Amino acid sequence: MRKSTWLGLICGVAVGAKIAFFWSRYQQRGIERIPSLEGIEDPAVARAYGRIMALPPAMLMRRFVARRAVAMKSTGDAADIGCGPGDLVIELTRLAPGLHVTGVDLSEEMLTQGKERAAWAGVRGRVKFRQGAADQIPCADASLDLVVSTLSLHHWSDPVAALTEIGRVLRPDGAFLIFDLRRDLAFPVWSLIYFATHVVVPRALRRIGEPMGSRNAAYTPAEAAGLAEASKLTGWRITTGPLWLTIEGRKPGFSEKPGL
Repeated sequence: MRKSTWLGLICGVAVGAKIAFFWSRYQQRGIERIPSLEGIEDPAVARAYGRIMALPPAMLMRRFVARRAVAMKSTGDAADIGCGPGDLVIELTRLAPGLHVTGVDLSEEMLTQGKERAAWAGVRGRVKFRQGAADQIPCADASLDLVVSTLSLHHWSDPVAALTEIGRVLRPDGAFLIFDLRRDLAFPVWSLIYFATHVVVPRALRRIGEPMGSRNAAYTPAEAAGLAEASKLTGWRITTGPLWLTIEGRKPGFSEKPGL
């Protein structure tokens, strides 16, 4: 048997063994939701998260969300809830110069990163950053035309209250897009997250079990619909993809009746 054939067999066995390993872990995965302890107040974790958000997969996700949001509303006042290091704030500003975007986050470290990145991107004078929680958004009633959020829903301590808050701060006909992981992932996507958690991400994130911890804390589409239904947010719908789900829609205008 040729050397190349032997190498092919060895590689095939190795790949098969790895797939079998991931499959066994997938079969043992938890089904119930496990609330996440993200630890983003830890400066080392916040910095590691900031580095991950600069990688190509995060950039693609951000562009997808930004384009989807801008298609819904491209002018007026907007807020990114759980803005992290501010990358989506910057992307929205670049795509839609008519939007005035405020990044809201609980973490002072994240807000500091956001201000620094906005300065590097040359948009510092066009954006704002404010400390605040999703269920206590630091904005007045009916003051925003667009609210977005990415990968933050599963960390909200009271998601029903947060969704109600989004409805409070939106003007009539205002749009919202809440993008997050979904917990009911298929095997290929789950395996990628498992691999990233144990091999790819910085040590500070591995220490707190991310990103698998976020998958474990995420909602299924049916659960997300239940949260929206229990809130006072109106005009919502659930959309899904292989990795993600959204709660998105438009607050009814003055002449429209609230509802789905």
